Amino acid sequence: MLPPASLAILCLLTATAATSQEIPDGQFSNDQTQNNPISAVQTLNVEQNDGLTEADTSAAGNNAQFGNVDYDATLYSFQFNKGRITAETHINAVNTGDEDTSLGTPVYATSQAIANYASGVTSGGHLTASTNQQSTADQVIATTDVQAPNNAIYVSGEGDATTVVNHTAYQVTNGRLDSTSVQSSTTAAHANTSATVHYSPSPNAYNATATNNYYGAYSADRGSQEHDITQTQSAMTQARAEVYAGNVWNMQANAAATGNDVNIQNAGGSLVVTNNQTQAGAVQSQAVIAADQYGAAYATATGIGNSMAAGNNDKYVRIDNNQLSSGGVDVLASFDGTTGWDGYVTADATGNSAIGYACSSCKADMGVDNSQVNNSDVNATANATIAKGRTIVSTARAVGNSASYYVGN
Repeated sequence: MLPPASLAILCLLTATAATSQEIPDGQFSNDQTQNNPISAVQTLNVEQNDGLTEADTSAAGNNAQFGNVDYDATLYSFQFNKGRITAETHINAVNTGDEDTSLGTPVYATSQAIANYASGVTSGGHLTASTNQQSTADQVIATTDVQAPNNAIYVSGEGDATTVVNHTAYQVTNGRLDSTSVQSSTTAAHANTSATVHYSPSPNAYNATATNNYYGAYSADRGSQEHDITQTQSAMTQARAEVYAGNVWNMQANAAATGNDVNIQNAGGSLVVTNNQTQAGAVQSQAVIAADQYGAAYATATGIGNSMAAGNNDKYVRIDNNQLSSGGVDVLASFDGTTGWDGYVTADATGNSAIGYACSSCKADMGVDNSQVNNSDVNATANATIAKGRTIVSTARAVGNSASYYVGN
């Protein structure tokens, strides 16, 4: 889901003549500064609804989208956010005294908050991009809340809260991308999803995802890529998903928080990545489920200070990875069940994480220089309390530095 189109600047470059002597043909320059708060809030109060109940909320400070098709282009983009970004979605069931009244079949609630968003698509051409994203606001926050303490969700319930301070992403199809990216954040990222459900004989999932800096690129068809990425963050990144249930058949609470995140996939050409990440702000993730009666319950929380993944379904790969984690990572997953069947609790915390791969059947040519330093505590805690159940599986894992580089298919 993208921020509202009304906030976007869209440039599709095709083979047309330049209209200005001062701006070269094929060059696009973007300069955006957001100074004030941006807020999108909505509330649905539902007494009874037997069909779809859906609420989607999004807020963005700066949003720019670019594209070049069968044409070479150069992009210069600068985005600066100074204002708080808030997105809130609330769905409330009105209590009529009649338990199990339908809140919706299904129920979907989504909130998305982004400070700076940039994306580029290149097809059949060469895109040279230089982007800079900065945020100095106090916080970017997405909140999703579903309250049905005396009501039912009969067919599928889902609540999502997603927060990203700085976001840059590219897609390459039968072309080439050369990108230099700088992302800097002193802004706290918060994503919170909460739900209270009396009865649901159907799958329910409530997810919270918070990322301070995100950079991604993807190519599935003959795309060569070269990236030089710098990410720094110095404020908290926090995600929490919590569910309180009466009688539920299949319930999930998933929380994921990442300070700096790079994810690059390539096919059919060369891949060169230079990555520098510094996480100085705390990363916190919590997933909580409490249920009176349950069939299956899954509480999963993950937290990563710095994450880098780069892979090529071709032979040539070069990765120079440098990661410094000093803000700390704290992860908590908990489940409290009174009577039921199966409970699963997972808490996974990592200071620095790196993954890289190349294609072995392509006669891989892969070179890696990996440097990871963790200077802070990394904590993973999994708690489970079961009064009467069948299965309980609990996992807690904490790792300072994790690197996996391989050649495979």
